[in-house]
Amino acid sequence: MRFRMSAPRSGSQVAIGRKAIAVGVIGLLATMGMAIPSGAASVKPLAPVAHTALADHATKRVTKITHVAFHGSYSGTIGLLWSSSGVKATSVSGKGKGTYAANTVSGSGAGSAASTCDPFSGTGALTGASGLRLRVVSSTKTQACAVNSAAPTPVTVKGVATILSGTGKFKGASGTLSFNGQFSIKDTTAGSNESDSFTATLTGTVTIKTIVIVKK
Repeated sequence: MRFRMSAPRSGSQVAIGRKAIAVGVIGLLATMGMAIPSGAASVKPLAPVAHTALADHATKRVTKITHVAFHGSYSGTIGLLWSSSGVKATSVSGKGKGTYAANTVSGSGAGSAASTCDPFSGTGALTGASGLRLRVVSSTKTQACAVNSAAPTPVTVKGVATILSGTGKFKGASGTLSFNGQFSIKDTTAGSNESDSFTATLTGTVTIKTIVIVKK
């Protein structure tokens, strides 16, 4: 038999052959998901594809405007303190039924007593499950008018109240409410005070602004 002897390989050829075998083994291990020890070779596997996070979305603040028709009817007592120049409503307290369960009314105010019809001003509140703070500004539209020129006499009141703020379902409220009411006075002597029954209704449109967070 004849044996064919191959020529001996040079050192560089042997190194190249070993590197090729190492790269092939690394590729096989990477394919099989096996860990590759550091320094095994300079060849690095491809980095995994990054996944886009779906949870992080940009958001924006949007102002939502709602218009609510308000109607409330109340009855209770009003405390009056008379002086030589006018009268103070030291307390207003009543109950009834209002939109969004604003079922209690309270307030105070003051006005002159120069004639049978006089302007007055004051503050008030409609409270309950939801509520409104009100301010009555003295004007020709806001008046208390006595039926007779001397007491005892019925008195009618009418006017406009500005909404200062709201709570509950009325949070973020603004607008105006018109009111009408009546009570009877017994005595207008300076220094006298009395507690009288009253009835009142308030109507109008309440504008409610709320901030809503939405995804872009």
